[in-house]
This record gives sequence, C-alpha cells and structure tokens, in this order.
Amino acid sequence: MSAPQPVIQNIKGKDYEVVASRLARFRHDHPERGILTELLFHDERRVIVKATVCDDNHLPIAVGHAEEYREQGMINKTSAVENCETSALGRALGILGYDACNSIASADEVSRAIGQQASFSSSAPAPQPPTPATPPAGGGGGAASPPAGYRLVELRKYYENETSKGKPYIKAFAKVDGTDMDVYVWDAHNHQIVKDNCPGMLHATGEYEEFRGKTRFKLGNAELVEQAPPPKKESFDDSDIPF
Repeated sequence: MSAPQPVIQNIKGKDYEVVASRLARFRHDHPERGILTELLFHDERRVIVKATVCDDNHLPIAVGHAEEYREQGMINKTSAVENCETSALGRALGILGYDACNSIASADEVSRAIGQQASFSSSAPAPQPPTPATPPAGGGGGAASPPAGYRLVELRKYYENETSKGKPYIKAFAKVDGTDMDVYVWDAHNHQIVKDNCPGMLHATGEYEEFRGKTRFKLGNAELVEQAPPPKKESFDDSDIPF
C-alpha cells in the first residue's frame, strides 16, 4: 500500500495539514502504535481534551491539549467534545512531526479559531476587565482582604502543560476577585505555590489579558492567604444518655 500524501488546506494565505491526513500518515507508518484521548474537563460552557501518542512499548511520546467552547460555532453546540478531541489529536501528531507545513496547529483547528473570532467580534461587545468583587463583611473562616495591588485568586483545579517550544506553564481554573476565569502561571516558583495550594486561595499580582474573546489572568507574584481558624464546636456530653 502506497503511503498517503498530506492533504493541505490554505487558510488566509498559509498552508496547514488537516488532522485526518496527519492521522492517516501516522497509521501508515506505525499501525501498531496507540493513541489515547482523555476528557480532562467539561461543563455547560467548555471542554478540554488531552491526546497522547504512544510508542511501540505503549509509552507516551507526544501529548496535545485542546479547549473548545460550546457556544462558539454551530458545530460546537452539539459536538464540542468531538471537535476538541480532533484538535488535541492534531496537535499531538504535529508535535510528533506529522506537520507537512511546519505548523503544529492543524487546518481544522485554525479554521475553527478564525470562525470563532469572526462570530465573537460580530455578535458580542468588547469584553471589559472584571470589576473586583466586594469581599463579604465580617464572618469567621473567610480569607483576609488582599493587600493593595493584589487580587484574591480562588484555585479550583489546574493542569500542567508546555508550549510548542518546550516552555512549561500551568493553567488553573479559578475565580479572580470573584469572577470565573483561567489563570496562567509561567515561572517555576509560582508553579510550586499553585500546586501546593490547589484547591485553595492566594493573593496574587498579575495582569488581565484578552485571548480568543475571553478574559484571562496572567499571574505575576503569589502569596499564601492566611485563613481565619474555624469556630470551635461545643463538645457534646452524652454521659447522661442511657444505652
């Protein structure tokens, strides 16, 4: 059987290989190797998928991640998970070298991203940086108000990743001053703080960024939040209860 040829799609004057083409070439070269996909996160708004390509000994040799939003595009309204899985698979194969156009991003991924940007720009107003939430007054067990210049970051979940050039980073699902958004962490010192305190709360400096039509927070410096001790519970004396 002859080797399949790359299928190329031109988008905005630049060539990209489609995911199906990458997969066909990989299967031709390595029919015995496995590909695993994992749904890392999903809710009513978005999905995150991880794709892992394994070698002959079933050990991982390339990993790709993708994220899709259910409200962006007609296909995602019914097939966000499938779309996300395709993008993650395309990136994993691109990292492995199946990128005839020297681009880790596939034609499928780039085409969807352009469509989502166009849809967002025509239907939604420009996003504004979130207004910090007013902390609740009084009450035991709450977090102290952040110092001047700091934000209150409530970490829920994180995962580790790296750029196409091999630079590691952490993406965390969190609330920043009471607003849901992704938090990106780039330096190794703060990586450890996030990993040691997730789930939990931090006081952090940083800046808001706009990416693919949504606001995210780039963490600068993080400090631990001292929690007020919970109120002591009264002990219960059961000595006078007959057994």
